Amino acid sequence: MIKGSVSFLVAVAIATVLLVTQTTASNIAWLSSMDMPIDTPMVASMLIGDLIGMNFKGEFPVAALIFVGMLIAFVVARIVLVWVDIDKRYLYALAGGAALFAIVGLMPLAFYNLDLIAGARSLLGKVYLICSGMIAGYYFGARQTEGSTDENR
Repeated sequence: MIKGSVSFLVAVAIATVLLVTQTTASNIAWLSSMDMPIDTPMVASMLIGDLIGMNFKGEFPVAALIFVGMLIAFVVARIVLVWVDIDKRYLYALAGGAALFAIVGLMPLAFYNLDLIAGARSLLGKVYLICSGMIAGYYFGARQTEGSTDENR
């Protein structure tokens, strides 16, 4: 149980870091397109500031949003594993992608078509963020598979 909890928190951290870095990169790209001077210290400062600011400040901290989304998706995936014989890595990857899809694809519908996450304003950004959720879910599923036998898949 503790191993699963730690794996879950690491998966949330993976998804959060990937989401924040993508959002920061899209903001930096926009600033660069406006002929703003961008240098390495500024990029590092923005990245660290966004990792702290997007996770601990504001109305919707990203880590909490991802935590809740992935918790729901992973619980549903665990229930599905009772009836369906599928590799945990792939099912949890699908669940992680579904969680991020819900966050970046469905949440704007609840907030008057506003994207709460700046990195999700383009289709490419949404696809990247959904893939980030899949990577985090795959990590979680791989950790659940370690030490188990074929009948425990």
